[in-house]
Amino acid sequence: MIFIKIVICGPLQCGKSSYIKYIDNKALNVEARGIKNECITVGLDLGSIKLNGFDIFLFGTPGLLRFSVMRDVVVEGADGIIFMFDASNKSSDADAITILNQIRKIIAPNTPIIYLANKQDIQGARSAEQIKIDNNLHDFEIIPTSVKTGLNIMESLKNIVNKVYNRYKELLEMMKDYENDIRGLAEKLHYNKQQIRDFLNNLEIKRFIEIDRIKKTYRVKGGLKNLI
Repeated sequence: MIFIKIVICGPLQCGKSSYIKYIDNKALNVEARGIKNECITVGLDLGSIKLNGFDIFLFGTPGLLRFSVMRDVVVEGADGIIFMFDASNKSSDADAITILNQIRKIIAPNTPIIYLANKQDIQGARSAEQIKIDNNLHDFEIIPTSVKTGLNIMESLKNIVNKVYNRYKELLEMMKDYENDIRGLAEKLHYNKQQIRDFLNNLEIKRFIEIDRIKKTYRVKGGLKNLI
């Protein structure tokens, strides 16, 4: 099994916890009661699912702006980001964009992000296209979703996992040429000794490669296919 970390981000009460619970009804949540007796994530959500050779771990982040430190911790090391807008609450867009800009500073370059326009089940909810216009996101695809009806929930998860795998697939294809030449790989990637060690250890943890520390070589695993 390949391990993939997907982090769900967005403003308060946009549906992050419900998204994870829709996929994994045994998901864990660290939450507290708000002023209006609503449940608010103050730590994180954690769920998981197995799909086509992938062990996918879903992490939900707090939506309150003041929990930025916790959000930064959860986002660190994400393979992909699912960013959620509340289609029924335009006033939450300002917080959404603030959070989006924060996580963009943390994630690794080229980390895939997909965008959701959630709560499409609510009458008067904005369309995905309208959210693009409202937030000047013209160059991005936004998927309409509903955690209550299940609209595009599994489809959006498969979408981000495919993007993550495609990103790694290009990297792993290149790495096959350096399985017996870690020093050459480090030079190719412009990594120092510590960076290449961390890089290879991370790929081994995710089970994309197997490392032979005696021979100082690695082997790229094969046989995976994109989700349909």
